[in-house]
Amino acid sequence: MKKFLLLLFLLVTVSQLQATIRRVNNNPGVTLVANLVFANFTNAINAAAAGDTIYIEPSAINYGGLFINKRVVVIGPGYLLSKNPNTPFDKRSATVSNISFSTNSGSSKVYGLEVKGVNGNFDNISFSNSGSEINIEYCIFNEIVGSSTFLNNAVIANCFIVGNINQSNISMTNSLISNNIIFGSVQTSGNDNIIRNNIIFGGADYTSIYYNNIIYQNGTPALTFSSNINVYNNVCVGCTGTPANNNFFTTATNTIFVVAEPRTFDNLEDDNFVLHASSPAKARGVGGIDCGVFAGTRPYILSGIPPFPMITAFTQGAPSGGNIPITISIKRN
Repeated sequence: MKKFLLLLFLLVTVSQLQATIRRVNNNPGVTLVANLVFANFTNAINAAAAGDTIYIEPSAINYGGLFINKRVVVIGPGYLLSKNPNTPFDKRSATVSNISFSTNSGSSKVYGLEVKGVNGNFDNISFSNSGSEINIEYCIFNEIVGSSTFLNNAVIANCFIVGNINQSNISMTNSLISNNIIFGSVQTSGNDNIIRNNIIFGGADYTSIYYNNIIYQNGTPALTFSSNINVYNNVCVGCTGTPANNNFFTTATNTIFVVAEPRTFDNLEDDNFVLHASSPAKARGVGGIDCGVFAGTRPYILSGIPPFPMITAFTQGAPSGGNIPITISIKRN
């Protein structure tokens, strides 16, 4: 049965992607196939050519760290899969202890991974060299970090970030930070980044273009809400005074989301961040759309399910006449 599901998984996805597809699966009993099916990511990326796709499949066993040193697409199944409806048939995530982008990793894309150490704490996505056009989407992790590195033309979207995006760790320019739940702060060095439709609990430095966000006021002076003309159509929670540029200030913290305090640190629930029916963030965005992650051109997808086909249901009937009836439901976000 497991072999059948894995074969079906490949048949569903192979028509969607043009490069070679390689699989990583560390579950006991999985048959490894030379140059195609691997027990660990290191062997998979060593075999991969630039432009290949590597699927990291559901497992209860941590896959360890991912070191990305060439242009690849890495796809996992998402996170918090048991918490929400319309998630894959297999509710296990693909958990990696950390992700590190190195030389020649430009234009790589990572989707649907849970970045968490074996100790149970969320860990970081790091850059040891400057990168360009790297996408990190539909992932849950701690922070974006680096060491005197620059990240240009990047996309960080539809992620659940329990830490910060901080300029002291990495310098970002001409990048998009969109539709993320961010427990920490956002601080970028460039003034040409677009930060839109996020929920930011730790404040921001407002050096870039901010709109359609829900941002909590931070007591740190450097993160005080800004009247800069490039900061518009945001909801600032905890701000007082008279806002400018179509921003909206509110102190009514209990009616922002469907849950008065959505940050359940010990038991994360991303559906807590749906707007309350009477939320002050309703219709405050550009063009009258809602502020927050569930609006805009790329709304947040619960459980970080990547935009690829997934098996949502699998049922097997009783054998009859030498045949086994099987019903499969497949959905794509």
